[in-house]
Amino acid sequence: MVVVEKFPSVGGNTVRAGGPMNAPDPAWQNTFAANPGEANTLQELHDIDEATIDPEFIDDFRALKVEIEEYLKDSTYLFDSKLLYRIQTYLGGKRKDLKGNEIHGNYQLISVLTERALESVRWLENIGVEFVRDEVTMPVGALWRRGHKPKVPMGVAFISVLKDFVLKNGGIILTDTQVKELLITDGIVTGVKGIGRNGQTITVNGKAVILTTGGFGANTKMLQQYNTYWSEIDDDIATSNTPAATGDGILLGQSVGADLVGMGFSQMMPVSDPVTGALFSGLQVPPANFIMVNTKGKRFVDEYGSRDQLSQAAIDNGGLFYLIADENIKETAYNTSQEKIDAQVEAGTLFRADTLEELAEQINIDPAVLVETITNYNSYVDAGHDPEFDKGAFDLKVEKAPFYATPRKPAVHHTMGGLKIDTKAHVINENGQTIKGLFAAGEVAGGLHAGNRLGGNSLTDIFTFGRIATDTAIAEYLG
Repeated sequence: MVVVEKFPSVGGNTVRAGGPMNAPDPAWQNTFAANPGEANTLQELHDIDEATIDPEFIDDFRALKVEIEEYLKDSTYLFDSKLLYRIQTYLGGKRKDLKGNEIHGNYQLISVLTERALESVRWLENIGVEFVRDEVTMPVGALWRRGHKPKVPMGVAFISVLKDFVLKNGGIILTDTQVKELLITDGIVTGVKGIGRNGQTITVNGKAVILTTGGFGANTKMLQQYNTYWSEIDDDIATSNTPAATGDGILLGQSVGADLVGMGFSQMMPVSDPVTGALFSGLQVPPANFIMVNTKGKRFVDEYGSRDQLSQAAIDNGGLFYLIADENIKETAYNTSQEKIDAQVEAGTLFRADTLEELAEQINIDPAVLVETITNYNSYVDAGHDPEFDKGAFDLKVEKAPFYATPRKPAVHHTMGGLKIDTKAHVINENGQTIKGLFAAGEVAGGLHAGNRLGGNSLTDIFTFGRIATDTAIAEYLG
């Protein structure tokens, strides 16, 4: 196997990922207590009008309703199932574009993802990735606590292990090499041609090609060209993506006749750095601990919502907002260390104070307003109900000094559209036929996440369909 990497080091957007990946594991999850609000979230899901459910999902939805009814008889523990994961992925991606055209994920692709997600976690464990077992986390916009968090922060936990795995098993990694052309032999995609770090032509001949090049979140012109979801995408919009995410794999697929699906839908990450768009800064904590306040010090949204809902709410409030945390909530952050926190406070990109009043002054907010907002929020945690925004679930209150404020602003994070694939990761052409020898997995492929991707699903996607693509290619061309 030869891995051809555009940048000087491997990892792409995965290195930048928050870390947790979704996979229902009820035997593990059921050992944790339910959070206030989670039972209400399930009841609301149960009560959705069946007339709004697309036909291919109706049987699964009805089966899920039975599971929920049984669970609500004793809702003291954390519930999960493959059906809940499937329906949340489907509903979480169901959106309408600016003209009212609806899109939802492909049933077969969603079924594969949700059936084999835990298998992907186990595979990663087998090759050396270590996961935290004393906590079930939830990335922003995931809709449910089913996140498996690596012990090593961020996506480095995966890439370092995967790189060693490839090299130890005889793989070759070519970095600083940009693929420019797919090579076809007797109607089969068998290799690639590209440009190496010194400008030399690099040709790699093989039996098949798997595209895992990511999306086009760092290509503003391409985002604007295809956009059918956001009212406007500014020329200077920031992105959380690696600069390498420019849609190369999509263009390569098109060059051999690949069909595209869902290209008009891109996702904003609401909790991005307001200057760089990155996710490395500040305190990234589970949404049950999100307290989002605008520049006036007031909450403005159900912080447990989907990424596009949170992003739109932030945009409607001027874009910039703050995540408020205390010492206890800080301990739930999965993207940082005390050393990094201290450095950011020193640099003025993260704010810390011994009282809420002092914190408010640092971020130019009326202290009385912020104190009132936090006092109200803490009372909602105690009551298990948010009368203002009906937050989906709660965890900790804001009560232990020091207190923190992380400035955030939405930035482009994920592009849901891409090459059309089937459940075996074959790339499909415009006539509905497979392109022999060509496979795709991850963000370069479309059809799975539809109009909005759930937080934590990208990692599950790449590891599930990446393995499927490899297994299929080996079986069909190396078997």
